[in-house]
Amino acid sequence: MKPEKTKGPLEIVTVKGASVAIYWTPTTKAGKVYPLHSLVYTEAGKRRRRYIADIDKARSTAKEIARQLSDGTGHVQALSPSEVADYTAAMKIIRAVPGVTLASICQQHVEASAALGDIGTLTEAAHHLRKSRSEGNKTAPVANLVRDFIAEKEREEMSDAYLRDVKRRLALFASTFRTNISGVKTEDISVWLKSIKARGRNSNNYRNAVCTLFSFARERGFLPRDKKTEAELLSRAKEAITEIGIYTPEQITTLLLFAPKALAPSIAIGAFAGLRSTEIFRLDWEQVRIEQGNIEVTAKNAKTAQRRLVPILDNLKSWLADSAKPQGRVAPNYQNITNVSRAISKACDDAGIEMVDNGFRHSFASYRLAVVKSADQVALEMGNSPRKLFSNYREIVTEGEAQKWFAVTPDASTEKAKRG
Repeated sequence: MKPEKTKGPLEIVTVKGASVAIYWTPTTKAGKVYPLHSLVYTEAGKRRRRYIADIDKARSTAKEIARQLSDGTGHVQALSPSEVADYTAAMKIIRAVPGVTLASICQQHVEASAALGDIGTLTEAAHHLRKSRSEGNKTAPVANLVRDFIAEKEREEMSDAYLRDVKRRLALFASTFRTNISGVKTEDISVWLKSIKARGRNSNNYRNAVCTLFSFARERGFLPRDKKTEAELLSRAKEAITEIGIYTPEQITTLLLFAPKALAPSIAIGAFAGLRSTEIFRLDWEQVRIEQGNIEVTAKNAKTAQRRLVPILDNLKSWLADSAKPQGRVAPNYQNITNVSRAISKACDDAGIEMVDNGFRHSFASYRLAVVKSADQVALEMGNSPRKLFSNYREIVTEGEAQKWFAVTPDASTEKAKRG
C-alpha cells in the first residue's frame, strides 16, 4: 500500500534527542513509479540524506542512525572499525570533563607536545607543574622568614659583624615587603634597591643578603626547589673600579716608629699577617700562638664565619715578642673599632704619612703574593677567594720590594730613628 503524498516527513525516529526524518519520495522511470524513502538528518553540522525503498528497512536504518548520532558516532560510515572504537572510547572519556570537545583536546595535545619536545610526557609535565605550584604557594611572610633566618645564623654562631650587617639589610627589606616571599619578584627587588639608593658594591651587598634569605626560604619548601629564586635572577650591579692603595716599606717602618706602643701590635698584625680590622679588634692574645707560629682567627671572629690559621712570619714575630700576653685583647681597650681607626689615623698624621683605606690588608696581599707567588695560598691566609684577592686587594709590586716589606722589624725602625 502506497502512503499518501505529503509535504512533511512521513515519520520521525528519535533516540535520546537525536532525530532522523523519513520522507516518502517515490521516483518515476519510463512512466513507472518506484517506491523510495528519504532519511534526512544533521551530522557534524551538515544535512545528510539516505535513500531506502523498503519502509521497514528505512525505519530500522533511521533508528540506528539516530542511535549513532546520540552516541556521537554518527559519522561511523567514514571510519574503520578500529577508528570507530577509538572515537567511541575518546568520547566516553571526554564526557566526564565538562566544557571540552574532542577537537580542543587534540589541539592542546599537539601544542603541548610541540612545546615539550622530547624532554617528557604531558602527564609528567602536569605533575611537575602541580608540584612546583604547591611548593611555591606555602605561606611564608618575609618578616617571619627574616626572623627565622637570623635566629638560625645566631645558632650557627656567625660573627657579630656579619649578624649586625645582615640584620640591618634584611630589616629594611622586610619593612618594605609586607607579603609572602613567593609574591616578591625580580623587578620588585630591583625597584627597591633603587628606592634606597643602593649602588655599586653596596647594591650587591644588599642583593647578596636578599639572595641568602631567598635560598633559606627555598630550602624550607617555601619556594620551588628546582629553579633559581627571583633574587638570584637579579643581575649584579656594576661596581666602580677603585685604585688599590698600599704602604711602602719605608712608610710602614716610620708608622710603627710613631705609633703608640699599645697600638703597634695591631698595626703589625694587619700589615704582616693581613687580618681584617674587625678580626684584629676581636683578637685575643690566647689566639696569637707565637711558639706555634700562627694566629687563630676563630669562626666567630672571621667575617666569613670560617676558622683559619694565619702564619706568623719572622718580622711579625719580632714585633709581637715584647708585647705578647697570656690573654686579653690585642687591640687597645677602645670601645669600638672606629676609635681604633682614629688612633691609627693620628699615628699616620704624626708620622707625616697619608692614611690608606684598608691599607694594611692591601699591602700584605700585594707583598705576600710577590713572595710566595701562589694566589691560592695568600687567599687562604687572608680568608677570601683568589678572585677577590686580585680584584680587591692586590697591587703589583716587585719581589725586591716585598722582601723589604717583610724585613721591617723593630731593630730596623730603631736604626731609622737614629739616622733621623
